[in-house]
Amino acid sequence: MPSPAPTELLPRPAESAADATVLTQNQGGADTTPSRAGRPAALAPGQELDVGVVLKDRFVLKEKLGQGGMGAVFKALDLRKVEADDREPFVALKVLNQDFLDNPLFFIALQREAKRAQSLSHPNIVTVYDFDRDGAYVFMTMEYLQGRPLDSLIRDLPAVGMPFKKAWPLIQAMADALAYAHRKHIVHSDFKPGNVFITSQNEAKVLDFGIATAIPHPGKDTDATVFNARDLGAMTPAYASLEQLREQPPDPRDDLYALACVAYELLSGKHPFGRLSAEQALALHVPLQAIAGLSRPQWKALRRGLAFKRDERIGSVAEFLKLLQPRSKLFYGAWGAGLLAAATLGAVYLIRPAAPPTPPAPPPPTLVELSPEQQRKVDDLLELAAIHFDAGYFTEPAGSNALWAYREALGIDPRNAKARDGIKKIADAEEQAAWASYETGDRAQSLKNIQEGLEADPGHPGLLKLKSKLEN
Repeated sequence: MPSPAPTELLPRPAESAADATVLTQNQGGADTTPSRAGRPAALAPGQELDVGVVLKDRFVLKEKLGQGGMGAVFKALDLRKVEADDREPFVALKVLNQDFLDNPLFFIALQREAKRAQSLSHPNIVTVYDFDRDGAYVFMTMEYLQGRPLDSLIRDLPAVGMPFKKAWPLIQAMADALAYAHRKHIVHSDFKPGNVFITSQNEAKVLDFGIATAIPHPGKDTDATVFNARDLGAMTPAYASLEQLREQPPDPRDDLYALACVAYELLSGKHPFGRLSAEQALALHVPLQAIAGLSRPQWKALRRGLAFKRDERIGSVAEFLKLLQPRSKLFYGAWGAGLLAAATLGAVYLIRPAAPPTPPAPPPPTLVELSPEQQRKVDDLLELAAIHFDAGYFTEPAGSNALWAYREALGIDPRNAKARDGIKKIADAEEQAAWASYETGDRAQSLKNIQEGLEADPGHPGLLKLKSKLEN
C-alpha cells in the first residue's frame, strides 16, 4: 500500500510566495487586494479535483504532491493569507477519498478526530489548521512543510545505517511527539517512516495523528469513535504491533513497537524483521540482529521495544526514550564529579594515612529462592555492572559504578556467583593498574588503585603485597 499522501509534502525548489504576487497585483499596481473577478473559479458540482480548482472559495490547488490510501495531498494557496500579506501563504491540503463518505456518520467521526489533532500543539507534530468540506469533498488543511519524508531519508542511508549521535535527535523528537499525544489520550496507530517528515531545518514532524485511524466502531454507540486503522486500509503491517494485527483495542504500546521499528531502521539501515509483519516474524522465529555501537542497556531497551507481546514491551514511549538515551546524559556528569574527587584524593594521599581495610563481610545467609521480579532486578544489576566495568567505572562515581551494582545484586541474592566473581575481577583490575603506576614511578596513583581495589576485596593478596612495598 502506498504511503499516506501527507508525507509527500515536497515543494518544487523554484516555488515561493511569488505565486501570491500574481494573484494580488492588478494592472495599475496600486491595489494589492485580490478581486473576486481575479480569482479562479469555485468548485463546480461533480468537478474532479485538479490543479487550479478552488475549494471553499479560498484554497487554490497549485500542485498535487502525492496520493495515498486515505486521499490526495495538494499544495494550496490560501487566499485569506494572500489578503493578509502573509509571507507564507501556502498550506498542505489533504482531500479524503470519496469511498470514505458512504457512511453518513463518517464525516462526524473524522471531524471529531480532527479536533483531537488540532489539540496536539507540539513542535514535533505537524500543525492541523482546520477540517471542512466543499460539496462532496472533505478535506483537512495543515502547515506546509519543506524537506523530505523520513522513508526517503532512510532509503538513502548507507548499508550500516545512521550513526547514533546523528540519529538520536530524530529518535528523541519522534518519541517526544508520541509521548505528548499519549498524554492527550491519542494513539497514532499508523506510525512509520512515511508518516514522519524531516524539515529543511532537520526537525522531525509526525503526521496524521488521529485521522488515518478514525472510524465509527460498528455495533457500538454511533456517537463514539475509535481507532480502526485496519478497516480503513491505513495500517502498515510492517510497523503494526501484533495486537493491532489481531484487532485488539489500541494501546500506546502499539506506537512504541512502531517507534522501535523506526529507530532500528535508522540505526541499522534496515527493518528489524525484513519488513515482515509482527505475526509473520513471530511465526517464523526471525532473529533480531544486534546493532553495533549501542551499549548493552541501549540494545536491551531497543529489543524490549520490539517485543512481539505487548506485556513484554517497555511500559511507555517516555521510558523507552529514557533507557535509549546516550550514556553521556546518564553518566558523564557523575563521572566528571568522580574524576574530580579522584584527583583530589591522589593529591592528598601522601600526607593522609590510608583508612584501614574494611573488615571481611559476614558469611552469606541461607540460600533463599528469588521471586521473578527479584531475579529480573539482579539480572539488570549484573548487566549494568558489566557496562560500568567495560567503561572503567570500577568504584567511581559514587552510586554509579561496577562495585556498587555488584553489591546491590548481592544484597538481593547473597550467593550470586557472578556478582562475587565480578567484585574479584574489579580487585584484580585495580591490582594491575596499581603495578603499572608503580613501575612508572607514580606512587600516588598506585596507592589510589590499591585503596580502590581493597575497597572491593579487603583481603586481596596482590594488593596487600604492593601496599606493604610502598609503605616500607
